[in-house]
Amino acid sequence: MTRDVDVAVIGGGAAGLTAAHFLARAGLSVEVYDQDRSILKRARLLNLPGQEELEGRELLASLRAKVDAAGAATVATKVNDIVPGGGTFTVTLDGGDTVTSRYVVLATGQGTLRLASLPVETTEARQPFVKVNVVTDRWGATSVPGVWAAGVVAGWPSQAVACAGSGAAVAIEIASAAKGEFWVDHDDTSLAPDPE
Repeated sequence: MTRDVDVAVIGGGAAGLTAAHFLARAGLSVEVYDQDRSILKRARLLNLPGQEELEGRELLASLRAKVDAAGAATVATKVNDIVPGGGTFTVTLDGGDTVTSRYVVLATGQGTLRLASLPVETTEARQPFVKVNVVTDRWGATSVPGVWAAGVVAGWPSQAVACAGSGAAVAIEIASAAKGEFWVDHDDTSLAPDPE
């Protein structure tokens, strides 16, 4: 089966899910491909602003709920390859399904990156236990136009809040590119008192 989406997000940790949430809120069609291997599900988070303590699996569940509510789809599968061509990408999934996307977000965490047909530039990892980093500019764009990287695979520190911020920044860049103008996901300030 083949289907089309605006953005294919590879990885369902803090970076990938945050990117998917922002992208779906921007009105883009998004699919997240995840194998449920995020190390975040085994963490106790003690450094999230505004939280005393939170289990990583609780954060992941909350992020998945937000992604679903925003209209993005999460697919439990492995991505076998991503082939660029003609301004789009063909994402081959386990089981033989393919997805065509305009943009790709790599948010694969600390694992390896085995995508033979996607010629992104990589470098040695910055932090322990991480296999490889994808080289990006300061906004997450890789050496392949239309492909961004977020979170640990892009060299960001492994703290959930840092990875989530990276995913949000990448999503804003992609949404801005798709819309042809700078896009911002504004907070709802209707409950805030007027400044005096």
